[in-house]
Amino acid sequence: MFRLLSPIIEAIQPFLTPLCFVAAWLIVALFIRSFWLLAREAVDQSKKMHQIPCSSCQFFTNSHHLKCTLHPKLALSEAAIDCPDYRNSSLYSMSTD
Repeated sequence: MFRLLSPIIEAIQPFLTPLCFVAAWLIVALFIRSFWLLAREAVDQSKKMHQIPCSSCQFFTNSHHLKCTLHPKLALSEAAIDCPDYRNSSLYSMSTD
């Protein structure tokens, strides 16, 4: 079996070194690209999560049983970003003093 493959291996041997070199750098480039895409996705997700206003809302209870008295299913989720019932608790407490 090896005698049959020996002439083929000898014929492609001059191309193996550059091919392996390119393949190794391609793997490194793909790893760097996937890491970059992962980091960019994490930053985008973090920016989106920081837009959720629930923790500073007047109706937020800070309890794991009932997070929000008005919208318990939407509280602390992306659906709560544009909540129509959002009231800033710090502004509300200042205006009532």
